[in-house]
Amino acid sequence: MAETQQHDEPPDLWRKLEALACGFVLFMLSNALIGPLLDPLQAGGENIPVLRLMWLPVYALILGLAAWRAPRLMRFWLPAVALSLLVFWVYASASWSLNPDTTNRRALAAAFTTLFGFYFAASFDGRRMAEILATTFLLLAAAGLLAAVAYPKMGVQHDINAGDWRGLWYEKNQMGAMMVYGALAAMAALLAGSTRRKQMVFTIVLCAAMLLMSKSKTSLLALMIGLCGSMLLAAMRRGPATAVIVVWLGVTVAVTAAMVMWLAPELLFKALGKDPSLTGRTDIWAALLRQSAKHPLTGYGYGVFWTLDSVPANWIRKETGWLVPSAHNGWLDILAQLGWIGVGLCALVLVGPLLVALFRFRRVQDGYWATLFLAIFLMTTFSESFILERNGIVWSLACAAVTRLLGPVWAGSRRRTPADAPLVADPPLAWSLAPPESEIEPEPEIWTPAPTRHPAFAPTFGKRAVSPFGA
Repeated sequence: MAETQQHDEPPDLWRKLEALACGFVLFMLSNALIGPLLDPLQAGGENIPVLRLMWLPVYALILGLAAWRAPRLMRFWLPAVALSLLVFWVYASASWSLNPDTTNRRALAAAFTTLFGFYFAASFDGRRMAEILATTFLLLAAAGLLAAVAYPKMGVQHDINAGDWRGLWYEKNQMGAMMVYGALAAMAALLAGSTRRKQMVFTIVLCAAMLLMSKSKTSLLALMIGLCGSMLLAAMRRGPATAVIVVWLGVTVAVTAAMVMWLAPELLFKALGKDPSLTGRTDIWAALLRQSAKHPLTGYGYGVFWTLDSVPANWIRKETGWLVPSAHNGWLDILAQLGWIGVGLCALVLVGPLLVALFRFRRVQDGYWATLFLAIFLMTTFSESFILERNGIVWSLACAAVTRLLGPVWAGSRRRTPADAPLVADPPLAWSLAPPESEIEPEPEIWTPAPTRHPAFAPTFGKRAVSPFGA
């Protein structure tokens, strides 16, 4: 027995260190502290060398983690191909870019951001992944609370949104988005059967409280959609009748919202406290469409359209009368950078998995995290430029959601044991894949019916705007 425990200690230790490394990368991608301390003017790091250099060790860590887990990552060939096509087009845009050097540099940052999301989803099962996310965001929320109370000069806004909490980020909407992701991850961990129930409940409560203090209405709407969606998807497991009712309610609400948005958008804007022009965004969009029409298929190159010396961007700034930093619409930004071909690839990579989720959301056993996160992500892309965001946690998690929905299903089972006894797992695939404690990760199966299980086994089911800093 002692020999078995001694044999299991090294993989368990490495697995915990891997989880800590992932938490560190998630912290960096969240851009916490970077905005208020190192880049208060949100210059994107272009004139701050330290912001470029600080990402190099992060990239090295991501590359090392991906190389260490290479055998497992190879099993996720379908999402790998989809994401690689998108990254390839990003790099190809350097050949027609307004500034090829900048495009190449920023494409590298986007590639590593994409790689981490792919690696993260492929390396952990759904429950463990949700726990790592929830724990990371719990620490971020606690640090944001401390900053707002102990150092309000940084943690509270003092401009037009004076009094609203912003925590460790540049402005309140960024903190609001982070709190949504934290609460969603904690809810997913609970539904996936996490044993850290008190921690997850506390995470949801703290993130919700911080979101309320930020007064970010868009984030509050996203949180309500995420939590309600989690409960509705969980209710579908009660039987076919309940599933039909839930689907009917979901379709009814979606169609009603679409009709209101189409026929009377001012009602929705008024409810969210926004003007019908979305704070001037519609003027930006009209001007951007006129400039994009000049290069409809390929765009102007990744990451260079909104630079200060960009001629087409300066025409838009001249039309709108202010220094526009982005389109505030992910799809229009991609249209300007990568053309309609890039838009089509992004739609294939992002919308395709969401359609697949209609049939697979229960099988991925991640507490419905991937399905709900991708739905919320797509909803926010119409008002924020999150698609292909470099060095940003939002795009990285979107890639993780795509990987979970398109990748193989880890069809594991756990042996029934007394309540006070540890769970007994099937033999791991290899030592490097050995899960910590009760984490079960047997052989995957792709697009096949549920495997036949030994009678001694029982099936188990899983019970915003961050500024992209250039690399």
